[in-house]
Amino acid sequence: MNNNTTKPTVMVVDDQASICREVTEFLKWECDVAAFKSGPEAINYIHGNAPDLIILDYYMPEMTGFETLMAIRQNRATANTPVIFLTTEINERMKVEMLERGAQDYLTKPINSGELLDTVKKHLR
Repeated sequence: MNNNTTKPTVMVVDDQASICREVTEFLKWECDVAAFKSGPEAINYIHGNAPDLIILDYYMPEMTGFETLMAIRQNRATANTPVIFLTTEINERMKVEMLERGAQDYLTKPINSGELLDTVKKHLR
C-alpha cells in the first residue's frame, strides 16, 4: 500500500466484535489494525495515536458514528484522516450526510473483502 517498510495503521470502530475481527482478518496482511468497540474508546486512542485511516460504524449505542467523527475531526492529529463509514443500510440522504460531515467513503455490511481492501487502498494512497 505504501512504499516504505512500515504498514499503515487502520483504526476500526464497531460495537460488534465480530465486525472488528472480520475487518482485522481482511486487512492484517496489508495494515496494522487497531480495533475498538465504541466511540469513546476510539477517541481515547487518537489522543496518543494518529491512524492513517479510520473505518467507523454508523450505528453505535454509546456514541454514534457521526458523534465519533466530529470528535475525530476536532483532534488536530486526525482532522484530515480519511474516514470510511460502515453501515448495514444506506440511502441517498445518509450518503450525502456522511460525505458532508467529512467521511471520504462508505461500505455496507455484510462486508465484501475485495471491496473493503480496494476502498482502503484507494484512501491510503
